[in-house]
Amino acid sequence: MTDEAKIVATGTWFYDRTVPRQIWIYAKPAHMAWSRFDDNDQLDESRPIPKTKDGFLYFCFPAKSGEYLTIDEVKEWANAQPWGPIIWD
Repeated sequence: MTDEAKIVATGTWFYDRTVPRQIWIYAKPAHMAWSRFDDNDQLDESRPIPKTKDGFLYFCFPAKSGEYLTIDEVKEWANAQPWGPIIWD
């Protein structure tokens, strides 16, 4: 995770439908997109910066959601997972 990422939403999901667990949605600058890093986790400046709606990409942690263009898109992804839905704060 990059130092430039910031928490923009939090929620709770239930492991085994009984044990509460936290989940966070982070926003990070598009220039730090995972697609811009090589196999050695080094930023490759020659790779394009993804076009976004607001200059940020959004992802869930600790889930492996991938990067989304909006908070709503990543919330939709999280809610659709087998361990969802999430109770968003």
